[in-house]
Amino acid sequence: MTGEIIQFSASRPKFGKSSVPRENRTSNPQCEENVSTTCKNQRLRQPRHLNWRRADSIREYWHASLKMGSAISRVQNQNIPEGDLHPEFKPQDHWTVRAKYRAAIMQQLLTPAPTAAEVTWKRAAFKAGDHRYTDVKPERIERAIADDLAFLAAHPVRMRNSEAMARRRAFKEAMRRRIREIAASRDLSEEEIKPALKLKHREIANFTEAHGVNLEWLLEGRGPIFKKDRLREIVRAVLDEELAPIDQEA
Repeated sequence: MTGEIIQFSASRPKFGKSSVPRENRTSNPQCEENVSTTCKNQRLRQPRHLNWRRADSIREYWHASLKMGSAISRVQNQNIPEGDLHPEFKPQDHWTVRAKYRAAIMQQLLTPAPTAAEVTWKRAAFKAGDHRYTDVKPERIERAIADDLAFLAAHPVRMRNSEAMARRRAFKEAMRRRIREIAASRDLSEEEIKPALKLKHREIANFTEAHGVNLEWLLEGRGPIFKKDRLREIVRAVLDEELAPIDQEA
């Protein structure tokens, strides 16, 4: 009789974490209906952020290796005890690491930029001229930068000031219109709703509390107009008013 060792730690799923990479996950189309264009553009940039961080980490690694190699060479040349902590540094090692560092720079230059800040870095790195020591042609780097600029222009993550102002204006006008609808249904005067029309947070809270208005409806026009308890009171009051003559006749 033989026994089989089962590694539960390897087979047990990790709750709360998905095995599917974030950039490859598909979202529910029903949840995408109310997503703004800027939010969708931000999601389109997400894979670029991940790839850029990877390329940047590799470049930083070889940059640090280059500096560390130089430091090791100095302490070993001066017979400082710290030099004994490392294998003997050979001159050809410096050029090997430098070649890898330059290759990492070129790889990052060709990695799609997620924001304008990375495009600025690309331009500075390209101007430094490290591409001259690799087989990457300048035209390829220039084309990559041009593609970045075209993508970022076509997928902005911030609205223009005029667009943002127009959206805020439309939101305020719709909210004031709904306040006036409540006023008409409750016979409220213009003076009574004047504080709420200023759309200050405290005044809106006071208005919804005083008249039992559903805040979601007041802000976005969704859901019932009145809170359930308040709506029940209104219905009861209407029924009492309608049934009162019948009770008197009885």
